[in-house]
Amino acid sequence: MGDETKPAKPRARTWIWVTVLVTLVCGGPLALLGWGALVWDEIGEGQEMPCAAALSFAEATLPRSARDATCRGWNWQDDQVAADFRMPSGEVAGWLAGTYPGATVRTVGSCGADLCLDASYDSAGLASVAVEVTYEGRRPALVHLVATSW
Repeated sequence: MGDETKPAKPRARTWIWVTVLVTLVCGGPLALLGWGALVWDEIGEGQEMPCAAALSFAEATLPRSARDATCRGWNWQDDQVAADFRMPSGEVAGWLAGTYPGATVRTVGSCGADLCLDASYDSAGLASVAVEVTYEGRRPALVHLVATSW
């Protein structure tokens, strides 16, 4: 009867490693899911950017007479910039013709503004530019430009 063996007790160090392993296996995916939800929430929020950079991306320049310019940029799957500014109504047609020669121009009834311009590109960078111009009586025209890349 003296040959009885006692069951082996696991060392405290073993329990620590088992706890760490279970925490990583279960907590790792949960932490990754939480991080993904946080990052996903920020998608689509544009950042303010200099209008010179935004319009350069759109292959344009800000007219000298432009004022109240605000520009934003978005980056996710495609790059996109948007610019809003006011300029004298009489200068809009000349600016559009000089900036986007050969682009399709539509007028009231065919778009949501008083004047719309659509330019498409087959280049590796810029894909399209859309410009909407709204004339507000005696006030300068409101120009809204959106450019998207591939």
